[in-house]
Amino acid sequence: MLTQSKEASAAAGERSESRIWAEQATLRALVNSYLRETQQFDPRVDAEAQEIRVILPRIGQQVRGTLLHFSATGQHVYGQEWYKVEEEGSGRRLEMDEVIRRLLDEMGCHANPEQREAEQHKMKQRIRNSLHKMTLFMDKHLKLAGESRSKSSSTEAEAHLTYVHSEQSLLLGHPFHPFPKSTEGFTDDELPLYSPEMSAVFQLYYFAVHEDNVQEEWIGEEYRRNAIDPSVQIHAQRQWGKELEHYCILPMHPWQAEHVLQQPYIQSLIRQRLLIPMGELGPVFYPTSSIRTVWNLETGNGYKLPLHVRITNLVRDNTQEQARRTLDAAKVIHDLSAEWSSHIQSEAFKVLTETGYSRACFKPNNETEWVGSSNAKYDAGQESESGPLVIKDGTAAVNELEQLSDQFTVLYRPMDLSPESTYVMASLLEPPPGEQEPRLIGVIRGRSPGKVREQTNLAAWLERYLHVSMVPMLRLLAVKGIAFEAHVQNSLLSLQDGWPECYYVRDLEGVSIVREQAEAAGWVGSLISEDSPVLYGAQEPWLRTRYYFFVNHLGALIHALAVHQQHSEQEYWGVVRKVLEQLREQVEAQDEIEVQQALEKGSNDSDARIRLATYIQDLLTNPTLPAKANFISCFQSRGDTPSFISIPNPIQIHEVTL
Repeated sequence: MLTQSKEASAAAGERSESRIWAEQATLRALVNSYLRETQQFDPRVDAEAQEIRVILPRIGQQVRGTLLHFSATGQHVYGQEWYKVEEEGSGRRLEMDEVIRRLLDEMGCHANPEQREAEQHKMKQRIRNSLHKMTLFMDKHLKLAGESRSKSSSTEAEAHLTYVHSEQSLLLGHPFHPFPKSTEGFTDDELPLYSPEMSAVFQLYYFAVHEDNVQEEWIGEEYRRNAIDPSVQIHAQRQWGKELEHYCILPMHPWQAEHVLQQPYIQSLIRQRLLIPMGELGPVFYPTSSIRTVWNLETGNGYKLPLHVRITNLVRDNTQEQARRTLDAAKVIHDLSAEWSSHIQSEAFKVLTETGYSRACFKPNNETEWVGSSNAKYDAGQESESGPLVIKDGTAAVNELEQLSDQFTVLYRPMDLSPESTYVMASLLEPPPGEQEPRLIGVIRGRSPGKVREQTNLAAWLERYLHVSMVPMLRLLAVKGIAFEAHVQNSLLSLQDGWPECYYVRDLEGVSIVREQAEAAGWVGSLISEDSPVLYGAQEPWLRTRYYFFVNHLGALIHALAVHQQHSEQEYWGVVRKVLEQLREQVEAQDEIEVQQALEKGSNDSDARIRLATYIQDLLTNPTLPAKANFISCFQSRGDTPSFISIPNPIQIHEVTL
């Protein structure tokens, strides 16, 4: 069972408010994922009714519920009660477990028949895990909110945690994932130590790795010099002196350090002095919403750390390919930095780039114990980003050591931003536990000038937001062929007097660059190699832009605005259409001189203008947009290569749907 037995949960008082909210969020994400991925885009019995039907054709059943808000992209809001539809009447009321079991039975058809039962069991376990974690996170935030209300004023230190708080208050996660808060690897006792949702803060663990076993790459020597906090360098010099002249210092998540130190191969390296464990040192870091990426408030230093914990679908090690893709993207963006604003015609769109990576490279030798060195706290299974750990022969040993190197690969991501006025978008779009208003509305209200407290025109606010995010993003793709995974968790926003001032996108591991445009710009063979994993055909970057920004990002933002004001989402999608049409008019109105000024000197201005016009036309007229099929992909163990489906394009739709 996913929840308590009926007998144990009969009394509502036995389930905390946090548990009830977590159950509602879990069921909503599952139902919405199912409806979207089975193309039941409008589950209403009729356009005027609140009753909806969830059709389960393979098991021959229907489930009835109540619709509170219809979403153009499928992020529907439901009432609390669900019923099995029966011919003779309204049907029997279903508990959450019963609805979920029916959804899993129906979706089991996507699993290999021989693995169907095992896949369904695994899905139940991970849904239970996510539900349990979500409940704990809500309990923690309710406690913190109560403590905050009991204080008459906030300290200066608390005021500086505005950005950090946004990173550490993403309690529900992805609205179209069956288990968005599942983490396998952390025990409940470890969650307060390491989980951002539990307001964790900790020192990092450091290893000194002999230079013969280190591979690293940087976009500039100055970034390498500043990658490690000086206090760590000073401690190392005092403790080990000249011995460290031929070593590189590598930061590591403290949980990860405990994990790798248990492995025989690592112990062998320590005995050979190829690896020196330095312990937990230096300043404290805050884990951000991705859990394994950490940031220091004082210095702005940040790291994307490997963490051999399964977060949703995947074990989050840093593979060689991911490191290469990230740094290749960083090199290209760094090369454009001098004329960045001219490429995108904006000063308000910025990229938080990684600046380098360090990787400990391991290989077997006669002195080193390597066989059977894996000692994970749980089964890594088939969905690890670095693959399963299998020991069979010498080749398998090399593969395992490659995976161990993935656990010692660090990407450096300093973030220069104002912690008082910058927020992660994903957190802004969630309401606090038990509330209806998304944090974004409160932030806008709180950031407005002292005596100006009237309600902000949210349509005008959205239009401003599109000009600092969407428009520069489309220009950059048209001019330079660069696309980002600009979903809400990768997007940060700075506000000025409550209005969008600067949009930031981060995590270059998700960047894709059009090969043809990279070759035309001279990057291939100079900045990046011919086989760079960041290079793609023209279709892939456009698919990613449409999904990550328009479906995932704008879908979530517009949903939050519409629910808050109890308006149709089409009202706000109309704003997106308006800005796109204005941009199209600008492109059509530009003569050759204006185009040459607007786009990079030396590039094919005509081609860039045609590409931009084509992108706009596609968004305005294509009846569909791509969306990830996370539910199906989980059944197929395809977390790292998810399936995509087509959903109705709300920009293209003209009529307003209430």
